[in-house]
Amino acid sequence: MIQYIDNDKARTYLRFVEWQAVLRLVYDRDNIKMVNAFPDYAQLTYEWQEKYKTYIKRNPKKIKAVALHSIYISLLDNKLKNLDEFYIRLRKEVTHRRTNKNQIQQKCQLGKNYTSKSFDEKQNNYLSRKNKLVNLVLSVAVDVANTDCNHTKLREVAAVLVREYSEDQLPEKDLVTLKDIFVKKVNAMEKSITRAESLILRNSDKKLARDTFYLYGLFKLRCEIGDTWALSQTELAKETLGVGRPAALNAVDLLIKLKLIEIFEQDSHVNSGTTATIYRRIG
Repeated sequence: MIQYIDNDKARTYLRFVEWQAVLRLVYDRDNIKMVNAFPDYAQLTYEWQEKYKTYIKRNPKKIKAVALHSIYISLLDNKLKNLDEFYIRLRKEVTHRRTNKNQIQQKCQLGKNYTSKSFDEKQNNYLSRKNKLVNLVLSVAVDVANTDCNHTKLREVAAVLVREYSEDQLPEKDLVTLKDIFVKKVNAMEKSITRAESLILRNSDKKLARDTFYLYGLFKLRCEIGDTWALSQTELAKETLGVGRPAALNAVDLLIKLKLIEIFEQDSHVNSGTTATIYRRIG
């Protein structure tokens, strides 16, 4: 049924208008359902919108551009009943349109002022603002993930964020939608990376963060939780991390502090006769 949203070769302005049609006529403007249906394209909608705006403004006398924008305005004004009606108009007026010069001149003359006015008043105020807020809450959600915020706190954070950056008061339905998007993104991020890993990567000392994250990855590669690994300081500093002994020991200390490993036995002799420390993975 969908013709353009998931078609990377399709014109961007067609992908944008189809996205808006599906959002309104299939999902009743429920952004969460729309994002769930097309997760790979949700973050592209702002880019599509900007290219659509450019296309319309650069082609005020192009009959297909005027017709496409007329269809879009009909969507905003709730004048299209369903997707079938949308596709019929799109095919007839835009993608497979047959016109003559008189029709083109007439349509352009009638639509020129309306296009400019409606675009500024409706598109910029109605859609651009919302898409920017969606992108904002998605971005902040990444930073908030794995910071021990419960569900209630997350929704409070989202509400404060929207109030702070919204140019005017949003309808309650839109606020609820943005909160839901925020919470959903946080939950998704927390499933993709553990709290411990996020704490490592957010360390202000970026070199320490890199060394520690790499060492923790080696522990996860070699050891299940509860398994041990004997490492001499020489192995730790040169073979494992390829960094100096102080840097390697700092990485170990951070893993211990975060309760990801613990010292199981100190000064244990290995077969080669060198002295090693046995670490146990605990997280």
